[in-house]
Amino acid sequence: MIKVSEIEVFILAGGKSRRMGSDKGLINFKGEPMISHILRVLDKLNMSTSIISGNKEYMKFGKPVHQDVFPDKGPLGGLYTALEFSSAPMVILLACDMPSINSESLKRLRALATSGKMVVSTDGENISPLFACYPQSLKKAVKKAILREELKMLDFVLKQSYTLLDLTVGGNTLVLQNLNTKKELIAAENIEKDRVK
Repeated sequence: MIKVSEIEVFILAGGKSRRMGSDKGLINFKGEPMISHILRVLDKLNMSTSIISGNKEYMKFGKPVHQDVFPDKGPLGGLYTALEFSSAPMVILLACDMPSINSESLKRLRALATSGKMVVSTDGENISPLFACYPQSLKKAVKKAILREELKMLDFVLKQSYTLLDLTVGGNTLVLQNLNTKKELIAAENIEKDRVK
């Protein structure tokens, strides 16, 4: 069994989004950068956290920032970078555009990850490889896939053995909502406002 304290978190903050027009993690959501919402939850859980990005602006959040080892290889390249820079037996991978991430869901992900097996999450319909936990033992396989230009993250995941975290239990499927357009951003902010009422 792996201890919770031995699991490290890496947030993928790849760069400029064509649909948003700027770096997604730095776009305001409810008055502050999207990535700030994620970092706050991780800090409450005392989780060791790094950011993967070529944008030095992320250094202002006080976390280590790593550039991709293999640039422009998408989330799979980000996973390799996380495994390369981490000495932890397991790494949690999160996307910077998922501001509805909460501590309850992260605790469940972390608890499943103590088994040492890959954990990916589902909203009941789709599997998310970016609210997930990966073992160091996958590093060679990830590198091999990148060198072959087999870059689809989900295809890679489905070839491996994994445990599924079902976020429909507890009604936490909003956690997996990633915001790709300004329209989605406004809609998500309105949902949050309705929740607070």
